[in-house]
Amino acid sequence: MTKVETMQGSKKIAAVLLTFVILSMGFADYWAYSREFHSNPGGFEDVLRGTAIAPIQYRIGVIATADFIARHAHVGLRHAFTLIDIIAAFVAVFTLFFLLRRSAVYRRASNQAQWFGTAGFIILVQFYFAWVTWYQRPETLPTAAVVALVSLLLTVRVRLPGAAGQVVTAGAMLLLAVAQGFVRADVAFALHAGIFLLCLTRAGNGLSLPRGVQAVTSLLAAFVAASIQYYLMHIRYPHATYGSTPLFQLLLNLMDPLELAAFTLFILPYAWLVFTLLRRRATAESPALAVLSGSALFMGMWWMVGRVAEVRIFLPFALALAPPTVLCAMQRWLSDQPPSA
Repeated sequence: MTKVETMQGSKKIAAVLLTFVILSMGFADYWAYSREFHSNPGGFEDVLRGTAIAPIQYRIGVIATADFIARHAHVGLRHAFTLIDIIAAFVAVFTLFFLLRRSAVYRRASNQAQWFGTAGFIILVQFYFAWVTWYQRPETLPTAAVVALVSLLLTVRVRLPGAAGQVVTAGAMLLLAVAQGFVRADVAFALHAGIFLLCLTRAGNGLSLPRGVQAVTSLLAAFVAASIQYYLMHIRYPHATYGSTPLFQLLLNLMDPLELAAFTLFILPYAWLVFTLLRRRATAESPALAVLSGSALFMGMWWMVGRVAEVRIFLPFALALAPPTVLCAMQRWLSDQPPSA
């Protein structure tokens, strides 16, 4: 059997297994939504009426879309949420699996190493999806899909003649930033701020767009996300408040053992990736470094104003970094192999 045939075989098997993982997550996801709606039949109605507390009220995108689907398809809101989550999971996972398989490390690796990488990716996807229903929120998986698509655009430019490919690629990033602004604007802002910072270094030369074009695009995308957040907070829903919940959560995060336990369990693969790259035990391509840069900014925001026990907040970044985590593991594994005779 040739290497190409082996790669195709692993791709088909992995596609089937990833499909089972996604559908299994979707099944558990549906029952989690069902329990919530049975205990609180009017859940999310306050968001649709514009009377919810902050910051939930500002994340109207997925909830409004699910309400539109529910009303026009004559299904329950929990069914619409589950449908959106499953579609978003398929988009995110198979986009990231494509990025894994097209990477230089994966394509140059032996058949055995490629099987190792494929298995590692499946394990990481299943690991992260196990946290979807922990403090479940409908914006988690759609956000993961957006971050995965931005990762794709950072890696692959739209193939059109002349500058048209650059314009369409940059335009697609801006459209994704607009969509994400109504789902979780902080993710879009942190992601593109991180990409912009990477473009200030030579590592930005490895992105699909020229470094200057990408810097301007990400600067505009971050501005768009921030502008949407400002509009939702101060113009559309100025009455939404945080109630009795303190805005800054850093001290509470540090003092709560449950918060720290959940965070520690969830963050281990991400921490391994960061330490491996810092110690230069492996390398990552520029698009992965761009997402990693954005994730570092978001990590700081998460610790300051979010609860670190709600690890699904960081899941979109963690999932998007599953391919570079696997590729670093492949490099480490290959470096430990004895030289062939």
